Amino acid sequence: MAIIYTYNTALPALDDILLGTEKDATLRNPTKNFKISDLAKFIIDSVNGTSLTIPLFFDVTDPLTGLTQTSLIDSIMTQDVNPNGTKLTITGALDVANEIYDSTGVAGTADQLLSSTVTGTKWVNPPATPVPTFIFTQGAVTLVWTIQHNLNKYPSVMAVDIQNRQYFGAVEYQDLNNLTITWGTPFKGFAYLN
Repeated sequence: MAIIYTYNTALPALDDILLGTEKDATLRNPTKNFKISDLAKFIIDSVNGTSLTIPLFFDVTDPLTGLTQTSLIDSIMTQDVNPNGTKLTITGALDVANEIYDSTGVAGTADQLLSSTVTGTKWVNPPATPVPTFIFTQGAVTLVWTIQHNLNKYPSVMAVDIQNRQYFGAVEYQDLNNLTITWGTPFKGFAYLN
């Protein structure tokens, strides 16, 4: 038999056979063969794994010896069914270092929100922030109110006197940020612009 290191190195296949020794045999530690597929199944099923748990491997350093080896650790990820699972559940936090893609394969842009489409997900723009109501106070009794609101639009206008009785006047928009209201009777009160 040739020295082991003289054999070609190849990627393992499920049906490949490994050579090993039976440790607890009643005879003198006989030689046995193991298939890669059986060995993989043994590791996942017998070392903190189940058929629906996705195993995680971590480098673990022994504090006494300082030796580091890769170990199979209990997973926080599970799959709904096996085979053909369609749902992955993570029971801990998810830390994403790069993009998250929606169902269409798009990563989205800055400030977009990931939204459900019932059958998948899609990146969407956030809803526009509503402009708050602008409240104008007319402290002196006058026939014409001049209002600078800076809402950058032609807002709707509602006005009341100091007893909260509503009045209707002639609104004239000077531009997107200024308007005047002319009344039939002079009074003081409040104008609400939206």
